[in-house]
Amino acid sequence: MRFRTGHRLEKWLEGGRGHLFDGYQGDPAAWYQSLTEPVALEIGCGRGGFIRQMARLHPETRFVGVDRVLAVAAKAAYGAALDGLDNLSFLVGDVERFGPLWTEPRVTWLYLNFSDPWPKKRHHKRRLTAPAKLAWYAQWMRPEAWLEQKTDNPEFFEWSLESFRASGWEIAEVERGFPPGDPGGTLSGKYVQTEYEARFRQLGQPIYYLRARPAR
Repeated sequence: MRFRTGHRLEKWLEGGRGHLFDGYQGDPAAWYQSLTEPVALEIGCGRGGFIRQMARLHPETRFVGVDRVLAVAAKAAYGAALDGLDNLSFLVGDVERFGPLWTEPRVTWLYLNFSDPWPKKRHHKRRLTAPAKLAWYAQWMRPEAWLEQKTDNPEFFEWSLESFRASGWEIAEVERGFPPGDPGGTLSGKYVQTEYEARFRQLGQPIYYLRARPAR
């Protein structure tokens, strides 16, 4: 994703520092261990539109957005600070690095929204729904936790479904195209739109959704 920062990165880092942890400079395993309450986690949060909406809807819940690009996460953290969202923080890091290091079940909801589909077959192992990553998520997730995936890419979606099934996950809900709806009072992000989703819906593209959890 192209993301022009100009001279704004320093402002975002300064303004959002209370909401941002740099997992490249610090220890993401120690940061995870420091969490004292269950969290709802979005991997690949981008500019934070989805997770900020969730934090506003559920002020009693701790939310964490993860992105591997410093400038992207810094801008999202800056926005959270401006909005006064004390229940929202951001981690800069790559799941390939910290995924195996998180071994305690602290996550109650895990959101994968419009992740990179990595279309070339040789790159499929990089997908956020690849079996190795599902094994990591299973370590992080509490017994009552759910994972939600949304995408506009049908091939990626069907591939992900097979990955969940092959990994022994329970699949509770599958939607191949669904209309917008009321977010309601639950921590499900099904009807909370990301920036990408709003754009795709304007173009008339179907949105694919699933909700799943590891077998217990």
